[in-house]
Amino acid sequence: MAEPTDPLRLSTLPPVGGMRLVRQSAPAGAGSFSATYVGPAGWGHDPSGAEGAARLVAQLAVCAAGPYDRVELARRLDRAGATLSSQVAPESAELSVWGPADAWEELVGLLALAVLNPRFDADDVRRARRQLAERQLREASQPAQRAERELLRASFPEGHPYGGTGIGTARSLARLGRPTLARFHREHFTADGGLLVVTGPRGPAVERLARRLFGALPSTSAPPLRTELRSRAPGGRRTLNLPGRSQVEVRVGGPSIPRRDPRFAAAFLANEVLGGRPLLSRLFQRLREHGGLAYHAGSELEAMRFGGYWMAGAGTGADRWRKVVPMLEQELERLRDAAPGAAELDLVRESAIGELPLSLESTSDAHELAVDAAYHGLPDDHWLRWPATLRAVRPAELRDAARAAFGSAGSVTVVAGPVGSGAAGRRAT
Repeated sequence: MAEPTDPLRLSTLPPVGGMRLVRQSAPAGAGSFSATYVGPAGWGHDPSGAEGAARLVAQLAVCAAGPYDRVELARRLDRAGATLSSQVAPESAELSVWGPADAWEELVGLLALAVLNPRFDADDVRRARRQLAERQLREASQPAQRAERELLRASFPEGHPYGGTGIGTARSLARLGRPTLARFHREHFTADGGLLVVTGPRGPAVERLARRLFGALPSTSAPPLRTELRSRAPGGRRTLNLPGRSQVEVRVGGPSIPRRDPRFAAAFLANEVLGGRPLLSRLFQRLREHGGLAYHAGSELEAMRFGGYWMAGAGTGADRWRKVVPMLEQELERLRDAAPGAAELDLVRESAIGELPLSLESTSDAHELAVDAAYHGLPDDHWLRWPATLRAVRPAELRDAARAAFGSAGSVTVVAGPVGSGAAGRRAT
């Protein structure tokens, strides 16, 4: 059987020692390729007292690996015109390489070194810890980051993988030395639960190289995530006074549905109607375009394997946030209570569908689609069927999905910024 050439259709190849292997064709005319290893190494796996380990391990893995220290690896990538990067989420960590198609074998070899044999050199560990400490300070002091951190903490119980941002604390950071990082890497960068997605080369070549380079990945299972913890129910409002800042950030949100929920397509469109489609969404139109009350306004739906969260928000001035909060909450109520009109739904839906071809203009964007579908175990033709799936959603289905995905029970409203010492709630610490 001929290999598929449409980037929207994936090929599932035989696994490599328990690691799933997925191949995607590059967009027509592309001169580059991408490859990503996804492992059960997200910050939800951080050991108690060693929060921040997942982020540090992923960052250090693409910094120096195998025989190449930080400078040598950077020069090697530069000569090839390539990048090696990492991304960490609650459930998983991704290490990715991108570069010229004619150098794909060499570059996948560098990715394999990062996955199997990061160096954790002392100078690099110190540098990475310092950078994470700086991020901790920004998260505590910047209104947008502080509001989102507080919302996640209030929405999920202590220890839940979705209840934080994975940057740890000053105390946990001090405990993250080489032994702790090496152990986390050994336990979580595994074949079992791992996934390799390659965009570009033909399948037989991908399979041969993957077996040679990744065959030594440990086959042991990583410790499971603690997702059985129940979400917090009280909800309510938290107001955090951050004196000296020029902007107030408002966030409303709470727990949501997993990616494989059959209502996800309708919930996706509900988010687009609410705030995910910048110029067309209700939040943008009401708060910014017509009201002139916000610097930005939008929403997101983060659907993961075991659950997720939703978040709607806006940035406004210290003299306007009291008007913005009820407007945000009213738009959420309207989304849950009434189906959108057919014209509004069609406009937003066709705009979202129209973005799919734009994702095929570059290898890296097409590759993101493949990683998303492969990680969530979606059918190989998921993206081919996605437009029809969205067009099948009826207005009433969108309303019902919004009630499930953007539920009001336990939702939290957070206001962070220069709100004054007399503001309700608690002062920032």
